[in-house]
Amino acid sequence: MNWVVFQELLEGLERQSIHRVKNMRAKASQNLYIPAPKLNELRILKEIESDPDITQAELARRCALSVAMVNNYMKELGDRGFLEFRRKNSKTISYYVTPAGKEAADDTRSELLQELIRLLTDAKEQVKNIILSQAHRELHRVVLYGSGILAEIAFHALEAAKVNVIGVCSDDPVEIGQEWCGRERINPSQIRYMAPDAVVLALLQRSDDVYLRLVHLNQYDIKVIRLDCKTTNVDALNKGLSWSTAALG
Repeated sequence: MNWVVFQELLEGLERQSIHRVKNMRAKASQNLYIPAPKLNELRILKEIESDPDITQAELARRCALSVAMVNNYMKELGDRGFLEFRRKNSKTISYYVTPAGKEAADDTRSELLQELIRLLTDAKEQVKNIILSQAHRELHRVVLYGSGILAEIAFHALEAAKVNVIGVCSDDPVEIGQEWCGRERINPSQIRYMAPDAVVLALLQRSDDVYLRLVHLNQYDIKVIRLDCKTTNVDALNKGLSWSTAALG
């Protein structure tokens, strides 16, 4: 291979490498949460413990890392005595988590649990502040709309703020009447007659549609509060009010 061809090959590999890095950064930037190295190590050890014959390519896919990063992590884990490499044949290698590796994984799980508790506490405080910042008066009685993880956080945030959740709303007919966090799931049509101070939309999806269906409650002095912090423009509000009035008629 002459020097010119070699140089072109190097430049091509460099361009591919830069392209991969940019793609990885673009994917990572879509999330606010970026896993720390210790968490990546925990994931790798967990996957290997459950599947010693797993390939590095499959590890990379399951852990959302590049193959090169997985390779670097595994070398480091091996150097620290947390991982053993055993060659089965000329093409196959098995990986084993050592007792020291299992102990390190347990320690990391304990740290992770403490971190999750802290994050949950922070999330409850954030949700409480969002709710109270949108309330037009002191809240005493609230209906919660939703029954997912966000709704659970909102429920406990409201309890901590001494606000009584008098009902949990669902538009799924199958869920109506069922219990959720000690409250009966109700149909949205019942909200007006329960006369809450506010309805809190604890939804990660469809919040715009639900908001427009409930905005008519404002005329009954029932504030509709959104946890996604979105504001709806006047035209959309007018359309929502028209739709709601027509539906009530």
